[in-house]
Amino acid sequence: MHLAVTQLLCTFASLQTYDSEIDMLLEYYKVLDGKVYVLQSGTNPDEIFLTYNADKNVSQYYPRTVSVHRKKEFNIIYSINALNELIRKENNGVVSRSFQINWQVYNNSLITARDGTVKITPTKLMKIFKI
Repeated sequence: MHLAVTQLLCTFASLQTYDSEIDMLLEYYKVLDGKVYVLQSGTNPDEIFLTYNADKNVSQYYPRTVSVHRKKEFNIIYSINALNELIRKENNGVVSRSFQINWQVYNNSLITARDGTVKITPTKLMKIFKI
C-alpha cells in the first residue's frame, strides 16, 4: 500500500478570481483531503489565501503558491522563512531553534516574509470549498 506524502500549500488569489483559481488548482494538483480552505485577509478583503493539502510529488508549484505549515490550535498559517524572521524579530536579531514563540499573539493569521521583513495578516475563514 502506497501512502501519499502531502504538503500544505497556500495560493495567493483575489476575491474576484479565487473561484477560477480553485478550478485551475484542481487541474494542477491532486488535493488529497477534498477541501480547499478559503481565507480572507482581515486588513484587505480583496486578498484571498487558498490553503489545501496536495500530493508532494510535484516538480514545481502553481503560480503564487508557497509551501506552508499550520499551527492548528491557533489557526495560524506560516512559511519556514517567515518563522525564522519572526524568531529573529522577537529574539533581538537571533534565530534560535530553542526560542519559544507565543503563538496566541498571532491567532487567526497568515505569517509571511519577504526581503527579511515579517508580515502578519489577520485572516478569517470565508468558506471551505469541497471537491
